[in-house]
Amino acid sequence: MPDFRCRLATPTGEVVERDYAALDADNLRRDLEKQDFLVLSIQRRSAMLTALGDTFRRRKKVSINDFLFFNQEFAALVRAGLPIVECITMLIERRKNPAFRAALENVRERVKSGESLSDAFAQHDIFPPIYASTLASGERSGEIATVLARYVDYTKIIQSVRSKIRAALMYPVILVFMSMMLVGLLLTYVFPQFEGLFLDFGAELPMITKVVLGVSQFIRGNWLMLIGAAILAVAAFIVWKRTPVGQRTFERAFYSTPLLGGVAKKFVVTRFARTLSTLVAGGIPLVSSLEILSRSIGVTIFAEAISSVALKIREGAALWSALEETRLYPDLLIEMVKVGESSGSLAEMLEQVAEFTDQEIERELQTMVSLIEPLVLVFMALIIGVLLLAIYYPLLMLYANAQF
Repeated sequence: MPDFRCRLATPTGEVVERDYAALDADNLRRDLEKQDFLVLSIQRRSAMLTALGDTFRRRKKVSINDFLFFNQEFAALVRAGLPIVECITMLIERRKNPAFRAALENVRERVKSGESLSDAFAQHDIFPPIYASTLASGERSGEIATVLARYVDYTKIIQSVRSKIRAALMYPVILVFMSMMLVGLLLTYVFPQFEGLFLDFGAELPMITKVVLGVSQFIRGNWLMLIGAAILAVAAFIVWKRTPVGQRTFERAFYSTPLLGGVAKKFVVTRFARTLSTLVAGGIPLVSSLEILSRSIGVTIFAEAISSVALKIREGAALWSALEETRLYPDLLIEMVKVGESSGSLAEMLEQVAEFTDQEIERELQTMVSLIEPLVLVFMALIIGVLLLAIYYPLLMLYANAQF
């Protein structure tokens, strides 16, 4: 999504400048005004400059685990009956992250001055957008401890699924890396040991040996240039990927790939279902829940689709119908949402979809790993076999000629 630089007057009278990502300036202005900001100016930032700035600027952020521990402690203190300001004061002392401490200190001062807890957290972009909305639902119902516990459970489940995906992919990644290191060692160290011997043959070398010999000489003669080109290529790809066009292009290509793309898409679906279930169960209106979800889903093509769904629901369409038109969500989700809307149990249906999708992710991960491992092994065995053949084939020819 495009980035905008906004000059705002806060409810306390402070004038600040902040950066936001939004579909367009009008949507962003409405969202900011809903948060009681007075919008002084909105300026769209250059896509390339934004991407360059994001690449080289180190963002202040709070790790998910730190934020999870904070909320577990926060829920326990609130449940014990301590005042909110006192809870935050106690929790500040246990935080080691400077950015986290500074944000909590600001939240404490805002709450002391009469601002609601949810609004105080909403002022800081280091916290997930869903968090402030979750707190707002707890403030309306008077059950802050309950919604905090629900948020902790939600975060744990999302983290559990993410950890399973990472763990499943770790072995294939290590296998590919080690195989590439072995190929590099053969080309840059082992093969040159035989180069002088091959040149002393005085005979025509096999084509496979000539090719591998040429590749080895090129790598050894231009390794600095190759490393520099690789670094520039990676940097250019990162910058391109962070532009709106690059991000959409990459996401559409990635989520269309077999195996990994399918698992990644299911992970987005389970996040969508579980997050929307959490927000709706907390009493947040459906349109507001979708707007929050579009800012927190983390995938541009899905965020834009969710924003269009929210707009269609505002115009009177059913959720299941609007989701079906996006062509991004599976039939199971659409059918369960349809049942949930007609029976008044949307949150429960979404939770069931999330649980079923989690099981599908785990099953597909096992299948994917069981396919990737032998494919990687066969592919790398062929490459290494070609390199070894290039080394030993001339030696075998020399030995055969010496026999006659």
